[in-house]
Amino acid sequence: MSTKESEIENIILTRLQESLIDVGLKVVSQDKWKTSRLTRWFDIVIYKGKNPHVVFEIKSSLASKNTLARATDQVRSSLSITNARFGIVTDNSLFFIYDRNEKENDFIESDFDGIIERITKVKNVRISQRTKWQILSIIKESAGIHLSQNLEISKFLQEEKIINKIKFDSNRNSFYFDDRLQNIKSFENQFFNKIFGDFLETKICRYTTLDTLFSMLNFISFRMNGLVGMNDKSEVNYVDNYLNGVERPLSKMHHNTVIALNKRYITSCSRISRKDELTLWRLYGDDGTGVCLIFDIKKENLNDKVLIQRVKYADHNGNHPELDFLKHIREGVEILTGFTFEFRNIGLWKHFFKPYDYAIEEEVRLLVIEDPSLNPLNSNWVKTYSHSIINPFIDFQLNNSAFPIQLSEVILGPKSPEQDSNIVQLQEMVRRKRRHITAKKLDSNLKRLKIKISKINHYR
Repeated sequence: MSTKESEIENIILTRLQESLIDVGLKVVSQDKWKTSRLTRWFDIVIYKGKNPHVVFEIKSSLASKNTLARATDQVRSSLSITNARFGIVTDNSLFFIYDRNEKENDFIESDFDGIIERITKVKNVRISQRTKWQILSIIKESAGIHLSQNLEISKFLQEEKIINKIKFDSNRNSFYFDDRLQNIKSFENQFFNKIFGDFLETKICRYTTLDTLFSMLNFISFRMNGLVGMNDKSEVNYVDNYLNGVERPLSKMHHNTVIALNKRYITSCSRISRKDELTLWRLYGDDGTGVCLIFDIKKENLNDKVLIQRVKYADHNGNHPELDFLKHIREGVEILTGFTFEFRNIGLWKHFFKPYDYAIEEEVRLLVIEDPSLNPLNSNWVKTYSHSIINPFIDFQLNNSAFPIQLSEVILGPKSPEQDSNIVQLQEMVRRKRRHITAKKLDSNLKRLKIKISKINHYR
């Protein structure tokens, strides 16, 4: 930015702060947003609550048509990134404003007082039934292009009731699926469940170390670690980056977002068909010296705070059909109406998408969102071994009646130390823990737990 543009920005900033002092709008200078390709700085952004409302592009002069054209293109890009309602280009002499609700008018010339009038006395966006049907048509078209083999989502989208779920939020400048249900059976959660497909398996397995199993049995507890400290450090932003091209590092996230992220705990498992498998022993079973844990799934204990689902991976080219489906909807609706489509439960489901690099895992993921109703034994913080990230953990009573997975079998790895002794000692440990559970009246059940040895006998 030139010296003259900086001077004009300061003048505009002062004028805005004086004019908006009593209307509940916050003016931010040099607002920083990080996209997948570069860091974007917006000259001035006006916020309504937490939501961007107006984006300004400041120029030293708008006398040149070429300068004006470049500036308006920059603002259109800024609106796509921030999802603000208004875009304004100015040199403090000329003012041009764009209202996404009047996309047919493009940028129109105004003056400062007119700008203040428009952004403070906002006309509500009125959405016709015809527009809703057009949006539904975009959703169906996107499913046909990106998820043509997914019969569940195709059938789901034939329901005419969908049209009544499409609403518009004037504060967040976006369409969304409305539903009175605020649980796993809500419309949008059903929508995402159909994208993934119903998870019908009754067992899953998890490879881990012998030390982890020992702690689990010794303390009769099941530990889950926070999402931020997972082995893929880019995972927190993977979906946001793919859909929006915008990466918000933890240091730039709103405090409430950081709080929410640190209440999300993950356990990574695999499909039961991959139990006692050589490749997974090598990758995740401490090179065969660890254990493979078999869990039974109690589906009656699953809800919008406790969820089990298969992870969806990108293909070898980095393309992700399920995310392309969502992206197509958002872009199509924006072209049609000037506004995007917001998937409000993406914050729950985004933890089940990963890059192609991890596809070999065929991961089945248990996600728990911290909630008082879950009654954990303990929660605290650790420093992760892999990345030295300070990360929260949460402990639950192992095999308690309300938990969604129940440890039913332990397989000692093909290279586990002292197999003959340890299988006997673990069986004895489990017997004593059963007596302890009964004596202390703990909500845990190890009666069906079996200890076995891997059937792989050619591991080197």
